[in-house]
This record gives sequence, structure tokens and C-alpha cells, in this order.
Amino acid sequence: MTAREILTLQFGHYSNYIGAHFWNIQELSFDYTGLVKSETNPDILFREGKTSTGAVTYTPRLLVADLKGSLKTLPSTGGLESEEVEEPQWESVETIEEPPAPKNEFIKDINSDSEVNTEEKDYQLDQEVNTWTDYVYSRFHPRTINIVKEYCHGNESGGFDLNISGHSLWKTDYGDNFADNIRRYVEECDSMQGFHINFDCTDGFSGLALSCIEHLADEYNKTIVAYPIIASHFEDNDPSTPEEREKSTLKDSTRLVNIALAMEQLSEHSTMFVPLCTSDKGWRKPGHARKFEYIKYDPAKYYHSSALLASALDTLSQKYRHRDNLFTLSDLCADMTGYGRKMASASLGMPIALNESEYLIDFLNNTTKPIYQSITPSCKIATDKIFQLITVRGIPDTYLKAPPKEAKEQMNLPAYRCNNVKEMFELYFQANNFLSATNMTVCEKPMDIKTPFPSIFSPELNKYGFVRNNEIEEKVQSCPIVTGYHNGNFMADMIEKLHREVSRIKIAKLHKFKEEGLEAADYQESLDKLAEFKDNYEDDFEL
Repeated sequence: MTAREILTLQFGHYSNYIGAHFWNIQELSFDYTGLVKSETNPDILFREGKTSTGAVTYTPRLLVADLKGSLKTLPSTGGLESEEVEEPQWESVETIEEPPAPKNEFIKDINSDSEVNTEEKDYQLDQEVNTWTDYVYSRFHPRTINIVKEYCHGNESGGFDLNISGHSLWKTDYGDNFADNIRRYVEECDSMQGFHINFDCTDGFSGLALSCIEHLADEYNKTIVAYPIIASHFEDNDPSTPEEREKSTLKDSTRLVNIALAMEQLSEHSTMFVPLCTSDKGWRKPGHARKFEYIKYDPAKYYHSSALLASALDTLSQKYRHRDNLFTLSDLCADMTGYGRKMASASLGMPIALNESEYLIDFLNNTTKPIYQSITPSCKIATDKIFQLITVRGIPDTYLKAPPKEAKEQMNLPAYRCNNVKEMFELYFQANNFLSATNMTVCEKPMDIKTPFPSIFSPELNKYGFVRNNEIEEKVQSCPIVTGYHNGNFMADMIEKLHREVSRIKIAKLHKFKEEGLEAADYQESLDKLAEFKDNYEDDFEL
């Protein structure tokens, strides 16, 4: 079995919140007993290595970029007790020692020499998480962490807030070292699929990620799937004074310009890109939080909203990480990006709101609302004339339909002839999506819900994530999920909204962009290219 390796790159603080949950989900679902067969091949995202003492390590194939002061309790070496053999990293040279950041109880427990059952303890992470390293379970290879020392996390003045600042940073030693680390990972791979790139597209990490993507496109003949990410909330979203409103408007305009520049550049250099946000608008302000039945989360808490996006990414990627499936990143892009439509949308249904005593055939027949929510900003996913790749996980075949002796009215439904979960969902989407092409993937296992995943599930769910019909409250331990990639003419509306909003901004009033080197003519050219990109979605096509 070939590894079909993927290298993941994370740029920015909110993207690293998502990454912390994503890697926690991977590691905490590992079976070290060998008794449970995993549906996914862990070697796709992880690499095996050895420490200087000869101990075997298993770490994510990952590079992380964040600002100075963001790591807190996680050392820049990645947190392994005994570092892997590695050449010295330029960013690890530090002459000024700062006092160590205090560790919360969860971090103390996972770093303890004695084994602690974290599932039996009630941590107060909602109140204690101040950065993504406050709940990250995974430990990383020494080359993983790449700190930007020119900028400080949380610094309001002189912050890393411009797309063009990230492009400039890539041209320094930082970019050279980051590119070297990419090369080392790629050289270790036998049959590499390509790259996952998750990045904050509202600040300087947007330009840094896009410069890196351009480098990848030039240097490696590999598939590049990018997720430009907009945080669920910004601190300036609720101004209360005229001065705060003026400051918020300026920051909003800056973020909007960064987003537009990122989308245009992604349309040129990536193989496929999927914008993500748990709020409905994304621009100018993130907007109202998307609502998920049986989940209650605080959009102002990155610890909460990032868990939803991490769950989506984990499930979306199941198809090309499957042990027995030869489907790859390249196949995904070939299916989803025809006619030059490199940008797709994504959806999440978490949990699939099936009652514990209900059959899937009845649930799908009786539901009157979509089983998923869009998690792409300013995007309402169409139901007709679309391409989509749907992944469902965690619905046992025993929930499919009643046996013939008990079926009664079920036997009158066409879906009763379906023999498995995949066939039934295929029929459901065939009935609900006119002139559309749906590629279904079904995974037997649900997503495991383990500490430090936030406690955002309704008490109405049982431990398997189904709606319970008794009075016994249980802690949710797993969750059935549906996700989807979607593409079609409907994406033109999203691009039009973005282009219309950003075209209202007078770039000359955003002095910092000009000071950093963005010329008005180059900016206008980018907006024109964005408008041209929208045209790819406006011509009718036949499936």
C-alpha cells in the first residue's frame, strides 16, 4: 500500500486554531492496540521518524507559521521530549529569554509523566484557552514551527495586517528557510499527492501563503488545495463609540482588500480553493453565526468555531485518505474544477440529526430542510445544476431500514430497495438535486469526540451523537457527520458580492498598502482579474 503523502501548511493564528483541533482529532482516534482497523491511512498525513536517542516518533507532516508570542506553552521545537535529529533552525536562535507561560490543567496532564485519563476530568477550557497551544494534544517535528519574529502577536500598532506585507516577508530569509523545510518534507515522500494549505486570508498571512503557493506551483508538479479562512469574529466587530466605529471600518476595509487579493491570486496559482467561515457573510464583517441543530457554540470563541471547521476538514478529506480507495487530491480537483472553476464551496451537517430509534429511510423521507449548512462565506449552495462530492460518516447499516416484517409503509418507498447507506443517500441527492452530479463517499466510523474538543453539543444527544428519546443524559463520544464540496453557477454570486464590496473601497485612503508597495494600477488589475474569474461560472453547461 503506497502512502500517497500530503504535506499540510498552516498560515495564521485562526488557521492554527483549526489545525490544533484537526491534529487532535487525528491523534486521539489512533488505535495503538492494533485491534481496530482504521478506515484512513495515517501515513498520508503523518511521518515516522526517530529522536536523537533512537526513539520512534510519529508526527504530522506539517509546517506552521505564526507570529512571535503566539506559542505560549508550546516550545518552537514542537514539544517532543527528545528532539528529532535536525539541522539547526534559524528561528530557534533567541537571545532574550521570557518567563514561561502558565500551563492550564489539560496541558499539565498531557505533559505529565503519569498517565491521566483526560476523559474523566472536567477541564475549564472555555475559560482557559487564550491561544491554540492551550489545547493542542499533538507534538510536532522540530521543523514544523516557523515563527515570524518581525511581528508580535496581539500588537495593535505595526501589526502583520496587510497581504502585501506577507509577500514581502516571503522574499526574506524567512521564506528561504520555509521553502527549505518544504523541500525536506517532499524529499522524504515516496508517492506524494500534493499539498493542503490552510491560511488566514484577512491579514499578512494571506500574502505569505500566496507567495508560498506560487513557489509550490513553480517548483513542484503537485496538486495544491487551499482553504482561505475567515475567522468567525474580530475584536473590532462591535464598536461602541465613533472612534471605535471609524477604526473598525478601516480594519474591515483592510481585511476586505486582503480577501479579494487572495481570491484573485488563488485563481491563478492553486489547483482548487475553498473559502471557509462559520459566519454567513465573511465580508465586510463575518456576519451572523451559522446555526447547526443540536450544537450551541460561541462565535466569539475561536476555540469553538474552529472545532466546527476542523471537523469539516477531517470529514471532507476522508475520501482521499481512505485505505482502500485510490481516489487522490488530483482526482478531487479534476471532478470539482471543470470549466476553469477553481473555487468551490463547502458544507457541514453536524450532527446528522437522526433519532436513536429512527431509521435513515424515514429521516431522509420526512426531513424538509437541508441536511447540511454552507461553511463558505456569502454563499448559498444551489440545489440544481451542481457538481458535488458528499461524504457521510457514522450511520450504521443497522439504521438503514426496518426488516421486511416490520417495514409497513417503508416498503412503499423507492428507497426501501436500497441495500446500504451509500445507495440511500445517492437516491436522496438524486431526488433533491436536479441535473446534478453527486459523488458519494460513506465511512462506517463516526468522528470521535474526545477531550479537548469543546463541549458544544446539545444534552438532547446520546453518546453516539444521535437524538436521544430517553431522559438519561450522556456525554457525546462520537458524532455522525455529512460534508460536501459543491460547485456550479451559484458561485458567481459569491464572487460578485466580493467584487462589488471591494470595488467601493478607495485604495488611496488605505495608506499602509501604498507604503508597503501596492500600486493602484496593480490593485485595479487584480480586481479586473477577479471579475474575469467570475465569468467562468456564468456560462451554462451540460452535465
